[in-house]
Amino acid sequence: MIKRWWKLGLLLLIVALLGFWVYGLIAVRGTFAPFRSAEAAGGKVVAAGVPGHRMVGRVYVVGTPLPSAPLIVVLHGDAPFIHPGYQYQVAGDLARAVPGIRVVALMRPGYADAYGARSDGDRGFASGDNYTASVVKDLAAAILALKQQWGASAVFLLGHSGGAAVAANIAAFNPGLVRHVFLAGCPCDVPAFRWHMAQWQWSPTWLLPVRSLSPLVTLERMDQGTDITAISGADDPVTSPEYAQRYIAKAKARGISASMLTLPNEGHEILDHATLIQAVTQAVHDEH
Repeated sequence: MIKRWWKLGLLLLIVALLGFWVYGLIAVRGTFAPFRSAEAAGGKVVAAGVPGHRMVGRVYVVGTPLPSAPLIVVLHGDAPFIHPGYQYQVAGDLARAVPGIRVVALMRPGYADAYGARSDGDRGFASGDNYTASVVKDLAAAILALKQQWGASAVFLLGHSGGAAVAANIAAFNPGLVRHVFLAGCPCDVPAFRWHMAQWQWSPTWLLPVRSLSPLVTLERMDQGTDITAISGADDPVTSPEYAQRYIAKAKARGISASMLTLPNEGHEILDHATLIQAVTQAVHDEH
């Protein structure tokens, strides 16, 4: 009798663990996250790309757009369990810092924002699995279309967390498209990042094979005319500054203009940090 109950208990435990894992896979896609009223988002809705590969977001500009001004593009992080909206606040702050210059926060493929607007594609499982070639291609096409639509002189690309990995890959695979890429809390060494997260979260999801492109590898394709700035929180428990440090060191060795800023006493949520806003603002002013 005791042996029978032991087997039943073990079976129930296995079923419970599998159920918890499946629920997690569903939840990290933002399945249960509510949407907010779009009136609170600010800016104007923008879309670019062909059907099936259409990227949406919001554009912010203070005052009259300047002719032939640079374009700033912001990409959000992996945002498990939520529909990201924080990138719009950052885009608005940047627009106020550089009047007359358009700042666009784009939703990565498959993601819906906090107000219900959704880009085409699949967002994946927020486990470093959606930094793929197709994601890079769709976002690069949207950025190029917006650049041409507004006659922008240059593109300054800012990505946070997983969005930083995607931004680095966009810059690497599209020579001449990105003038300066800013990487905030970048998981630039994707295999090392995923192994760390598997241990930190005790989740087998991070151990599944993926087709993500690692910036540390795609850097081999980076044009030397692209500047790179990586900014990390010194106490970031998610994306260790070591990932960005290795990336910047390799970029410098290849003759690329690259720099690294480490923010003392800061963690992972640094996209709206004053140092980062100032760095982007200064680079844009220097260009324009």
